[in-house]
Amino acid sequence: MSAFATNGVLPWYLPLSFVTWTAQMIAYHGIGFAFEWCDRRKLLRSCKVRDVDRLSYAQLLPRVLANQVFILLPAMMAAEWAGLAFVGEPHLSPLRFITNIILIGIGHDIVQYIAHRVVLHRPSLMKPLGHSLHHSTGASKSISACFMSGADFLLEIVLPYLVPLALIGGGGSDILFHCLVASLGAFGGLYEHSGYDFAAPLPKSWLGRTLPGVAAVVATLITSKAHAEHHRRGSVSFSDGFGSPGICDTWFGTRWDKVGDEGRTLAGKPALRSDPSTTAS
Repeated sequence: MSAFATNGVLPWYLPLSFVTWTAQMIAYHGIGFAFEWCDRRKLLRSCKVRDVDRLSYAQLLPRVLANQVFILLPAMMAAEWAGLAFVGEPHLSPLRFITNIILIGIGHDIVQYIAHRVVLHRPSLMKPLGHSLHHSTGASKSISACFMSGADFLLEIVLPYLVPLALIGGGGSDILFHCLVASLGAFGGLYEHSGYDFAAPLPKSWLGRTLPGVAAVVATLITSKAHAEHHRRGSVSFSDGFGSPGICDTWFGTRWDKVGDEGRTLAGKPALRSDPSTTAS
């Protein structure tokens, strides 16, 4: 018999963690290649606001796949085997479904901020943990979202995903819930690193000309500016980004729009600093 629990839908030999990982890979590499196709065909040029990466899609892909296959997949399967995640009710109620997504978003924000700001951007750990490798990209090639050292990938991608999932009781074993969470997370990372900002054309669009207030709200919801500023400056927006509640960056005053280029908050106080080698990527 399998060491994995069954949710009554999947066969005993097919772990939910593996199904979720497969769905995430389909979403990640499907969306990632869609952005790459736009780059190659010069599509959506009005939304392409950054184009600074020198590594090609083919050069980025091997390390990305290695992280996903040899770190993410084993971690997800280990979490299920230990009963920490991908376990519980096979069908979540609508209220539990929505509540879990909100709680995971909050948990992801907190865990990523701690791992990213406190650990990976500590000057003494930046190079030993290899976070400088990720910052060698300019966040203008979508799949560079997972182009990082193994330690960086574990701290910045795996733990902010699995720790909140475990803390809410495993997220149940609802296939739709897990595949949706994993796929949304994949899209967010890819978009933030793609160099595209769908908010860029809004001011000159019909919506921007006729309803500028509404356009401003929409722009706030769909912009990729936060993580772009993190790659540019290195000392802002450690967990704030597309789809993130930005709780920690707001609380600790490191949100990109609260810190000027000179490294001071809008209130005039010095912002938290990082390794200067991470700025102006």
